[in-house]
Amino acid sequence: MKQFTGIITSVILTIGTVLSLIPDIIGAVKTYSPEKDGIKLNCVIVSDTHADADIFRDRTNILRKAFAGISESTAEIDALLNIGDITNSGSSSEYSNIKRLADVYLKPSAVIACLGNHDSWNRSENLDYPEAKRLFLDYLGHYGIHSEEVYYSAVIKGYHFICLGTEGADHDEILPVYSDKQLEWFDGELTKAEKSNLPVFVLCHRPLNGHNGWSGSEVPERVDEILKAHSSYGKPILFFTGHWHRFTPDCFEQDGNICYLNLPSTEYNDETEYECNDKGGMGFTMELYENEIVFRARNFITDKWVDGYVFSVVF
Repeated sequence: MKQFTGIITSVILTIGTVLSLIPDIIGAVKTYSPEKDGIKLNCVIVSDTHADADIFRDRTNILRKAFAGISESTAEIDALLNIGDITNSGSSSEYSNIKRLADVYLKPSAVIACLGNHDSWNRSENLDYPEAKRLFLDYLGHYGIHSEEVYYSAVIKGYHFICLGTEGADHDEILPVYSDKQLEWFDGELTKAEKSNLPVFVLCHRPLNGHNGWSGSEVPERVDEILKAHSSYGKPILFFTGHWHRFTPDCFEQDGNICYLNLPSTEYNDETEYECNDKGGMGFTMELYENEIVFRARNFITDKWVDGYVFSVVF
């Protein structure tokens, strides 16, 4: 009976998604382009998409519009980076909904995602981390990433992406877990990535203490210590976080070759002082050129760039 109910729900979700897509498919127009020619890697970064399984809630409509807006790039998007809280409660139906939305509206070449606190509790009333982990790894597998752990690496066009993730339920008073094994692995992956002599990208859902206006972070200080131990690397190391749901001027920091970018929520934001982000749809484009990385904040629903939120990393 449970399996039958799941099939019916999936069919309803698919029909609802396809029907709601028709106006966007018919009227799809390419609305934005890279800043200049010669782009080496073109990515879109989102965070805290908080997908649920109810296609009739506004959350699904917001993500549908955001993904449709992301797809309007005139240049092929090499990867969609999702910095955690992919789902609202880590359930199978929520993962199914966001996969369906992305695959129909966006059709990304690749998805790189890290585990968020919402994803790791597998429904707030049922702390089942092993099942939450299984569903997250299944989600990665849908995009061709096969890992036995929630922390993993991926390579796109020669560029290394390193994803950190909590190894235990992260809910209420239960803090995220980053084992010594994962931290040693992280250090080793940075060393391995440096052999490429290219910029390196790290994804971690929660911000680090003392960066991007954040204090009291539960992420071990050892993570930042490892980053800074690689400060002599001749190329940028970009550290992407989310979780905070805010969009403020200190979202970007650079300390030598280490850069910290904290993403606003693509689903919704706690801070609504910026007219462009009060209804969701926020994210960043990341354009990598021969000797420069350009980040630009964009509302993918209103199709507007955000004045003053263009960050350039020259190397």
